[in-house]
Amino acid sequence: MKQQGKTKIAVLMATYNGFNWLPGQVNSILNQVDVDLTLYISDDGSSDGTCEIITKMAADDPRIVLLPKVKRMGSAGKNFYRLICDVNVSSFDYIAFADQDDVWSLYKLSRHIDLIQGSNAEAVSSNVLAFWPDGSQKLIDKSQPQKSYDFLFESAGPGCTFLMTSWLVVEVRRQLTNDSAARDVTMHDWLTYSICRAHGKSWLIDAVPSILYRQHRNNVIGANSGLKAILARLNKINNGWYRHEVALIARVVASISSDRKLLRVNRSLIGLS
Repeated sequence: MKQQGKTKIAVLMATYNGFNWLPGQVNSILNQVDVDLTLYISDDGSSDGTCEIITKMAADDPRIVLLPKVKRMGSAGKNFYRLICDVNVSSFDYIAFADQDDVWSLYKLSRHIDLIQGSNAEAVSSNVLAFWPDGSQKLIDKSQPQKSYDFLFESAGPGCTFLMTSWLVVEVRRQLTNDSAARDVTMHDWLTYSICRAHGKSWLIDAVPSILYRQHRNNVIGANSGLKAILARLNKINNGWYRHEVALIARVVASISSDRKLLRVNRSLIGLS
């Protein structure tokens, strides 16, 4: 039941072997101020006790819901697609994505709600403060001005910062249900951003970091900081992964937009795969 006067939020978290970090991250989510939230978790076949600790936390707090086990999905993106498709978000005001290993600032959700409502945007993302086991930190700045067609080539920063209207998440679900190209996109955050912008909707990128963004060897993407990360990204481009992803995004956008100039750009990108 919605708490009187509080915005209702569904937080969608994908987990896989996150036992070491989950309690701290879950607590940072449940402690968000001025919101009425439910945390939905989908685990992708963890073998380190992740499901057991989630089950225990859910028994202690009814705001935590662990989705039933399904066949192994094999990637964070597909796990988030499962959450988008299986969680009924129609009764919620906003929906957030969450990774298993970060730490949210106390006012992350309330600040982002204010930003969305103050600008009539469909979503907001933010900068993050990356941190490493040795205690070092680095600001990851994604708040540069948005460009007309940037969504064809990249996301609006880390998906773990996203707060979205229910309309947008329902639209992403519709694309996943009806469009094979959408289901094949690796990055759930890039897909979500592209769908929002393809509809001509507004998206905000907040310069204030909203999370501590944990860096470790198991990060799927991470902060992309340092020579090793740069070489890994170049390898993805050289081996065709990035070109293929751009082509998939272009196909999704082409099924949504009626903007003639955008569609001309799209035609050249679809052939990249």
